Amino acid sequence: MKKLNQRETLILIVTVFLFVLFMAYQFVLKPVQEGALDVNARLRSVHHELLKAKAMVAQKAAVNARYRNLVDRIGVVDSDEAQMPAIISNIETAARENNIHIGNIQPQKSITQKEAVFLAVELEIDGQWLDVVKFLYALQQSNSYFVNELNLEKYSDTTDSLRGRIVISRMCLINP
Repeated sequence: MKKLNQRETLILIVTVFLFVLFMAYQFVLKPVQEGALDVNARLRSVHHELLKAKAMVAQKAAVNARYRNLVDRIGVVDSDEAQMPAIISNIETAARENNIHIGNIQPQKSITQKEAVFLAVELEIDGQWLDVVKFLYALQQSNSYFVNELNLEKYSDTTDSLRGRIVISRMCLINP
């Protein structure tokens, strides 16, 4: 093999140097840059989640106040037997205030779901059309009752008197 002259040696050194720089860029610098971009993206994502969590924590007092308001309005059930007289009393009071005659009132089997109990009452009513509407509206607005079933019939074609059967339920929380 022939000995390289000074010019060829210089070209070989520059070529090897450029090759080493290229390899260092491809296998060291480029992966580090991509990793840094990935870390920056994750940092931005975590920072965004942290800001959302801070906003949620700031709303905690308002959410707790709304939750307490709902618990106070809906009520908590200790047992079905303890709640049913109050429900029947509320229904009778609303009926008296709206000129509705209750012929028969029967508690139904309660329906227990994940976090609530629905206490149902079946009743037979007699009254004028407008009074029945006011009665149902008063129950739904003031005491959080739901009408599950409604069956109304007219006495005759000449009067506005109605006779019907209604199943009304009230939701109570089990464990707030």
